[in-house]
Amino acid sequence: MPQEHSSHSPFRDGFAALVHEPVLLPAELVWRWGFGFSALGLGVLSIALFLDSIKLTRGDEFLIRTWQPGLLSSALQHSFRGSLNRFVLEQAVLILGVMVLWALAATAGRSATLRRLVDMFSADDEAQPLEWNFAPILVLQLMRVMWTLIALAVAIGSLLYGMTMAQNQHAVRAALALSFGLGLASLFGIVLNWYFGIAPLFCVRSRAGPMEALDQTVEFSGRQGGRLFLLGLGFLALRFIWAATMFLVFLSPLNLAVKIGPRGILSLMGVMALAYFAGADLLSLARLGAYASLAEDDAHPLFAMEPEMPPELDQPPDLAPMLGLA
Repeated sequence: MPQEHSSHSPFRDGFAALVHEPVLLPAELVWRWGFGFSALGLGVLSIALFLDSIKLTRGDEFLIRTWQPGLLSSALQHSFRGSLNRFVLEQAVLILGVMVLWALAATAGRSATLRRLVDMFSADDEAQPLEWNFAPILVLQLMRVMWTLIALAVAIGSLLYGMTMAQNQHAVRAALALSFGLGLASLFGIVLNWYFGIAPLFCVRSRAGPMEALDQTVEFSGRQGGRLFLLGLGFLALRFIWAATMFLVFLSPLNLAVKIGPRGILSLMGVMALAYFAGADLLSLARLGAYASLAEDDAHPLFAMEPEMPPELDQPPDLAPMLGLA
């Protein structure tokens, strides 16, 4: 779907790609929602199995039924004694497994989506064989997962350390931990997550390996930093408007509580939540299309062409006949 540069706009191209190829959005929803529901099911199942493994004594059941905060706390502490470590270990293994599952799902989805977007915006009219580039994209997604876990661990550690220092009246240490530790971890996490998210585009465009794709992503962002910033700002504004609108719509069923009951309210809220996620995925896919369009524009920059001189003007005119010197 190459366009003339005079009317070229990556922002508009991202949405135009969805109109030109409507199957892109359903394909995006399939892998995203398939992973989301699978991860949610695994989380609920793990918690259910853990709770089922806990044995309550008659004394604990009696204390829980009283609903007194003090007695309830004592019963829960007695019931969970010795099993909390097992629960933490199970959840850690579950998180790692879910992360690997996400990397596999994202690799399959991104390979198909990016290949179609690159084909649409490619300036090369010759057909190229379809390549999934599964292995380098999978490596990038696993690196993205690893870095996300590292950044999250550093951020949580800085937060806990800062809170501890604040309680111990160490104001300077608390301020450094909360500002520099938490802030820098969040900043580096966001920036590197963005690079890892864009790098698969160059795995498909250039058939590059993971490290080469990262190098090309850094070079691309350096050359097109201003346009990338404007694109990100535009899509962020649309995301904020969409979230604010759907939040108001999400709360609207509360006015119908008397007529439809709690189950009806929960059903409507569930449908509206799915509508919000579908809109958010649409914006993410349009942004990816805008990046693909901008990458193609970056690979084929438009240079001003100097007008060609007529052949007869390539050499200076012979003025001798005009001056009577011939």
